[in-house]
Parts: sequence; C-alpha cells; structure tokens
Amino acid sequence: MGRNRSESSATMASIQSTAAASSSSVSMGGMMMNSSDMALYDIPLTSPSQQASSTNFEQLLHDLQSTSVDPRSVRKAACCAALIETVQERRQKNPNQQRQQGGVVVSPNELFLATLAALTSLQGTLEQQVKQLRNDNTDSNNSSSNEVETTALPLLEILRQILPYVAHPSNNHGALLLHQFGTVSRMLRMFVALGYAYTASSSSSTGTKKDNAATSSGANALLRQILKTTTMLLLIAPPPSSSASTNTQESEKEMAKLLHATIIRMFQDVRPKVRKAAFGCAMDVVIVASSSSSSSSSSSSSNSSPLVQQRKVIADFLWEYCHAVITQYKSAGSKKNKNDSSSSSKNLIHILRLLSTALPYADDVRIRVRFGDDCLALMGGGGGEGGEVSMEVIRETLITLLSCLEKGEEDNNDGLLSSSMEDQEVGTKGTTTAKEEEEISKFAARALAFLLQHRPNAANSSFSSAGDVNVVYGRCLMGCVERMLVRTGDESTLASKMLAMKLFPNVLTSILHLCDEAAEGDDGGAINSAKMCGTEFNQFVSRMIPIVTSYFSPDGTNSSNNNLQRVALEAISNCVDIIRQALKIQYRNAWGNVLPGGYATFTSTLALNLLEMRGGGGGNSELEGKLQTWLKELVVSLLRLRDDVEKDGTARTAVEYATSTVMRGMGLELFLSLVDFTDDHVDIGDKKKKSLNTESGGGLWWLLPLMKQSASADASALASSSSITTKSHLSFFQGRVLNLARRCDAASADGHRTAAEASIQKQRVVEVWSLLYYFCLHPIDMKENFAAVAKTVVKALGDHSRYPKLV
Repeated sequence: MGRNRSESSATMASIQSTAAASSSSVSMGGMMMNSSDMALYDIPLTSPSQQASSTNFEQLLHDLQSTSVDPRSVRKAACCAALIETVQERRQKNPNQQRQQGGVVVSPNELFLATLAALTSLQGTLEQQVKQLRNDNTDSNNSSSNEVETTALPLLEILRQILPYVAHPSNNHGALLLHQFGTVSRMLRMFVALGYAYTASSSSSTGTKKDNAATSSGANALLRQILKTTTMLLLIAPPPSSSASTNTQESEKEMAKLLHATIIRMFQDVRPKVRKAAFGCAMDVVIVASSSSSSSSSSSSSNSSPLVQQRKVIADFLWEYCHAVITQYKSAGSKKNKNDSSSSSKNLIHILRLLSTALPYADDVRIRVRFGDDCLALMGGGGGEGGEVSMEVIRETLITLLSCLEKGEEDNNDGLLSSSMEDQEVGTKGTTTAKEEEEISKFAARALAFLLQHRPNAANSSFSSAGDVNVVYGRCLMGCVERMLVRTGDESTLASKMLAMKLFPNVLTSILHLCDEAAEGDDGGAINSAKMCGTEFNQFVSRMIPIVTSYFSPDGTNSSNNNLQRVALEAISNCVDIIRQALKIQYRNAWGNVLPGGYATFTSTLALNLLEMRGGGGGNSELEGKLQTWLKELVVSLLRLRDDVEKDGTARTAVEYATSTVMRGMGLELFLSLVDFTDDHVDIGDKKKKSLNTESGGGLWWLLPLMKQSASADASALASSSSITTKSHLSFFQGRVLNLARRCDAASADGHRTAAEASIQKQRVVEVWSLLYYFCLHPIDMKENFAAVAKTVVKALGDHSRYPKLV
C-alpha cells in the first residue's frame, strides 16, 4: 500500500508540474464544449478486431497529445504526456509487463489505471485545500482554482475518452472496468462533494471577490466535467455476467447511487450552467438508450443485449425520478407553506422542461402515456399553493403533454405526425405494435376530453407569457385530434376516429376562441398573441380538414367507412358555421392571419373535393349540392365583410388577400360560379340578404383586379400545372364572363353617365377580357367551343378604336 501511495504521489507531482508549466505559456480563455462525442458510446457495442481497436486507441492518444491555441488542449496534452511517462516508468520496473505489451506505447488499461491513481491522489490534495478555505486561508484560494483547472479537468476528460476502450469486448470484455467500477464511482461522487464544498467555502471566504469568483468558476467547471465523465461511465460500463442475478442487482444499485449523486443531484442546482449540463447528460442517457434499443432490434442481434438492457435500466432510473417529483408535488397540495410551494414549483418546472425534451426519444409508448396522465393530473389542480397550479406550471405542463403526443422513436421519427393519407393502409412503416397504437389513441382521447373541459384561464392571470399558454394549449388540442385521426387498424382506432370527428367542431371552436381571448387589450402584445393563436388555428385547419374530408367518398361495401363518412359530413357542416365566426369583429386582430390562412384553406379544401367529384364522374349529387351550398356561404360571407370594413385599411387588405387566396385555391371558374354580379338578392341559408352589387359603381367590381392578378400571376406555373383548379370551360367564359363585359360596355355608352363613370366601365371591360388567358390554359371543351370563342375574340378586336388595350 505504501509503495502504491508513493507512486500515485509521484505521478501527481509529475502531472502538476508539467501541466502548470504548459498552462503558464498560454492565455486563459475559452469555454468548455457542451457537445458530447456520441460516437464514443457506440464503441463497446461494436466488435472489430483487436488490431482495429488498437489502431483507434493510438489515434485517440495522438489526439489527446495534440495541442492548439485552446489552453485546455495544452493542459490535456501535458497531463496525457505525464501519464504515459508514468506508465513507461512502471514498465521499466516490471520487465514481464514490458514484454507482454510488446511495442505498444501504452495500453488502455495502463492509461486507465494511471489516470485513476492520479485522480485519487489529487482528490486528497483538494480535500486539504477545502479545509484551508474553511479556515479563511486566502492563499489556498488561488492554488485550489489552479489545481482544478490545470489538473482535475484534463484528467477527468482523459478518463472519459479512454473508458470506451477499457470496456471494449476485445479488451477482455471490460473485466478491468467492471472490477474497478465501484472505485471510479466513489471517486466521482467524492469529486462532486468537493465541487459543492468549494462553492460553499468560496461564498463564506474572506478573500477578495476576484479570488472567490475564480474558485466558484473552477467548481462549476469541475461539476460539469464530472457530469460528462459520469455519463460515459454509466453508458459504457460492461454489465456483469448474466448468470449471476445477485451481481446484476448490485451493479444496478451501484449505478443508481452514482446517477443520483451526480446527474440527478444537479437537476436542482441553482447555477443555470450546471443545471443545463445535468439536463444535457440526462438527454444523452435517454437518447443513447433509445438508439441502442432501436439499432439492436433492427439488426440481426436480439434486443436482449446485456449492455442495451443495462442502458435502458439507467434511463428507467431517470424516468422514475421524474415521476417521483411530479407525484410528490401532486400529493403535497395545500400542506406546503408559501416558501416550500415556490421551491417545489421551481423543481417541478425544471423536471417538466427536461421531460418535454426527453419524452419524444422514449423507446416505449407507455412511458409517454404515463407522463401524459401525470400532466393531466397536474392541470386538474394537483399540488400548488392552496391546491391551485400557477400559470407557469400549467404552461410547462402543456409543453410536456405536447411532447407526450408527438411522434417519438417508436413512430419512425417522422416529425410530429405524418399525413393521414400515408397511413390509411393497414401496416404502416413504424415499429409501433397494434397494442401500443390502441394505448396512445386512448390516451389522446382522454387528453382531448380533459383539455376541452379545462381550458386554462390565461387571459385573467398576471402571468407575463399568457399568450404562450394559449398557443401551447391549441397545439395540444391539435396533437390529440391528430393522434386519433391518423391511426389505422382495429375497431378501437376506428372508434377513436369517430370520436375525434364528433369532437372536431368543439376543438375548432376552442382554438378559434383563443384568438379572441388573446386579442383582449390594445397593446402590441395582445395583437402579437392574437397572431400566434391565429397561426395555430391555420395549422389545425390545414392539417386536419384534408383528413376529415378524405372520408367523403367511402367504400360502399364497408359499413365502418360509411359511418365515418356520415360523421365527417356532420363535422364539416358544423365547421362551416364555426369558420364563418372568424369574420366577427372580435377576431379583427387575427384577421391578417386567420382569413388568408385557415378561412381560405378550409374553403379551398371543400372546393377541391367538389371539383374532384365533378371531374371523376358518377359523383354523389347530394354531396355535391351540400358542398356547393357551403362554398357559396363561405365566399359570399367573406365578400360581404369587405363592404363592412371598406374604410378600415388593415382589415380591408386582409379580406382582399384572403379573397385572392380563395380564388387561387378553387380556380376562377368555380369562384365566378359562386359569385353573382347581377342578382339583387343573394341567398344565404334560409334568409335573403341585400345584394353586394350596388348602382353606385362599387359592389363586387373590386374583385376584377384580384381576378386579373390571379389569372396572370406566375403565368408559367399556371401553364405547366395540371391541377384540377386550372381546368376550365371556354363555354363558361363565353356565356358567363363575357356577359359581364357586355354589361360594362353597355353602361359605358349610357348617355346619363359622366365621362369618369364611362371611363371606369371601359376599364372594367378590359379587365374582364384579361381573364381570357386563364380560360385558354387548360380548356376541357376546346373542340366544342373554340370556334365560337374565336369568333367573339375577332369581333372584339375589331372595336380597337374604343378598346385599344385589347389589342
């Protein structure tokens, strides 16, 4: 023991002197990298030859000894050189060991033992310095900071990078690391204690402010480096023999102890950098455990690899801790005093933020369902002062709930959710089982019912980010509906779809009302919140309406699909009235977003369905009639709003932009068939309202410039497009469109009109004729009606004296 202790001291003396000398030659600066080398985690899972592993390790040694302008690389190179020198000195004292290693400069095991010995010796030195700090010895302030920076940090980083090679299967299956795991674990836990002791001592020390700040900064860097090294140790440590269940339990207990004393302990650290580093390490654990499980299941090897299972166990420790924090917060309720409640809320918020990032990577649907139920319980009033939950906790809870609903690793990692039409056939590409599909669909249904009954009252709270709460609430509603609608399979998923479509109008109403709630107030923040909520409304309509309308054409032999069609039609019928509510003045702040977005998208989607039914032949005449009626209601209501807000420039611009978007979405022919420029009254539902056309020269004629712009904009794209919206009939232009030109031409020749009024009518004639280009792009009835249209065109060109612009 005495001999080993003296060797460790000699090693530390060599490292400290070399590192100090090299550190003095470079400037102090740079920040520790926050990115972890994910490739190192995969080294123990690969099985290359021993020669390939040795080559990779030699490259690592070269990298460790390479220097750059970064002072950290200089210190790390100095420490690595001192460790290699120590190993070679030991070899000279032991000829047998030298012969076994052959020409290798240093082996992973030798470098590992030398690093471990150096860290153990350094630990004793730092403990003495902490005691001196407690005795207000200001001279030890600088020395302790230097020890951490020049020696502890480089040694811990070297240990982190060599651990995968010590645990490599070609290195006796990592037997040395398995044997020394307890020693390394105790050393890391002691360094954590030293890091916190440094912080406490520097805060109570009578030294200068600059010295205390340097000591505190060194302690922070030490804790962050310990986190990285601990994460590497937990993820690459070889599991014990599978035949020894007792050894497995002891190993898991030791890993849980290390995890709780390092990563989990720093979840609640008051220093943001340390806390962020702890969260980053926890994310590494979750991601690596999930990716290892996925790659193992997709490869020829089974998912029962001991190392993969061990990584999943470590990730489960993190999930259990997070669940315990939430459970504790819920169970405490009104028993906590105000200070305890504030501290508990902060801890809960930190955990919820971690979960919101980590849950999409969970490799088991049940994990997300479990935390999703926890989120619903939190929103139901569990915990908080007096049983009430703060708005900040509600916001973080909603964000976490959204992560539970998002697609994760088991869903093939395709983003939030893929299109329903891609998943209509049974047997999607994801690896989710039918049981998991059912479980997540049932949870989404529970969450949707709960959210509709428990809308957060963010508008009446003093929380500064109340608008964010409304936005996240809307996203959660959309996530629930999307989860229920896009899934396919057995009767349970069909039931989820039926329920989602029955609740669809309620969800649409709730998201639309968020725009009204966010718009309360005259400040810029209210307008911005209304725009954000309007964006969520647009997202919901653009993603969900095509899914619902896809059930308009069922398979007559399938009763389930017929039921889906019936429910889908009922949902859309109710949604038409809800969408028209967006035209109310209370949503004015969101019109710039909602009208060209959700309103125009909803209208265009229905129009596309109508055009497809007409173009396919043998369509459902009753359904076509309903679609025609709905579209006329939507279009005419939008046009009437333009008259109502004619003197409001911002609102008028929003309406005109939305009208132009609707034109492009449904095509000019269908749009003009819905708009009547001549009738004195317009039918809307069971009522007859005054026509939008007026004798004063206003009315619907403001549409002509928009139609001309829509017909001529991006002409090359329209010419090459084969979309159903660009297909038209020359007969429609001849009979319907030119009729408007004839009326305007007759009005221009009316002697009772002034010269200005006659000029306006002539300009309208030119604008109507400009639509000819659009109807000639993809005419369906070219053979039947080209001759008649050509004759009319030739006649119009003959009147070039009155209309030179036609030529």
